[in-house]
Amino acid sequence: MTAPEKSKARAGRQTAVSLPARAWVSWGAAALTYVIAIFNRGSLGVAGPMATDRLGVGATALSSFAAVQLAVFAATQVPVGLLVDRHGPRTMLTTSLAVMAAGQTMVASSHSFALVLTGRALLGCGDAMVMISVLRLIASWFPAARTPVLAQVTVVVGTAGGLAAAPPLSAALRAFGWEPVFFSVALITACMTAGVWLTVRNTPDGHAPSAVRGPSPESLRTALSEAWRQPTTAVGLWLMFTVHFPVQVFVLLWGYPFLTHGQGVSAATASYLIAVPLVVTMVLGPVFGVISGRRPQWRLPLVLAITGATTVTWAVVLLWPGTHAPLALLFLLAVVLGLGNPAAVFGLDIARSGSPSHRIGAASGIANIGGYTAALLAMMLIGAALDHGQGAATTPDLMDFRVAMATQITLQVVGVSLLWRSRSRLRK
Repeated sequence: MTAPEKSKARAGRQTAVSLPARAWVSWGAAALTYVIAIFNRGSLGVAGPMATDRLGVGATALSSFAAVQLAVFAATQVPVGLLVDRHGPRTMLTTSLAVMAAGQTMVASSHSFALVLTGRALLGCGDAMVMISVLRLIASWFPAARTPVLAQVTVVVGTAGGLAAAPPLSAALRAFGWEPVFFSVALITACMTAGVWLTVRNTPDGHAPSAVRGPSPESLRTALSEAWRQPTTAVGLWLMFTVHFPVQVFVLLWGYPFLTHGQGVSAATASYLIAVPLVVTMVLGPVFGVISGRRPQWRLPLVLAITGATTVTWAVVLLWPGTHAPLALLFLLAVVLGLGNPAAVFGLDIARSGSPSHRIGAASGIANIGGYTAALLAMMLIGAALDHGQGAATTPDLMDFRVAMATQITLQVVGVSLLWRSRSRLRK
């Protein structure tokens, strides 16, 4: 560790000692915001069949809900990163909750495909502001040695929102219906805005928040350009592109229809299988955080191993002879997919480690684009393949799903190639 890094670590430890309560309160409120964001993000995963009936749409249109949400998420990552660096996490987290509440209200109230699509776009916009804001908050309040673990713990805490968006949300939708459930979600999201504004602080007392500096538009462009020139930013982007999208595709949209329509699994069992990757994230997230902080050289080999395991497991499930794969194999698939969530945070750790403090938001935003762009492409490919193979049938069959889900392997091959290329440039 260099002298400046040692000085920075000592300063972080002193901050943690002098203001431990404020640091943890600010992080706790930010992490709770992430819980709500993950719940809103995954709220369509088990509601897909109900959305099809309510709006009268097919597989491609259904995939467009998640695709538009992820497209907006990916497109706003860089602007959000720059705005977080400029205005601070407190303002951005509060704004994110207000935007998500508005989007969920549109989803709850509308029978129109266009309005529900707009609502999902707003959800993607609000969701985009959260994780980068939390990472910036952690970097401001805690020593550098703790940031990888706290980033993973944030993901673990946020996973509770994903779990709530699986079996509990599925049961609530069956019991109460579309409008009561989604209006309730919108109300809870809106009520959180006041709590975040009152409890979150951008930096420890005595340190001017970055909002005070108020950089000009030119300096924002410079920050973006300089963040992209850092080789670690490209490595983080392609790492997330490669390892993060399979679990998102499974949890957010196509896992539930694949299990119920393609594998003949009951709705209740399917909702529990969708929750398995989230449990894996909660269990292994802190472990991956320790690895990232103490053994950074393990990150890339671990990501490549997880990518290979994902490809092999999907291949076994899709090529299983007969009609349906065994439930144990589907469970194994869900477990392997779950490894992609904590592994993806390696990309944010790498991007953040190579950037100065005033560009952490920009670098994190660029890296975060990777996973969500790949998820967007995968969801659209699967939806188009299902509609093409389905023909006149009302629902896709097992063979349709086999062909459609296999399209993910192409994206993984592309991701590994680009990740290896960016890693080679970093070494040079």
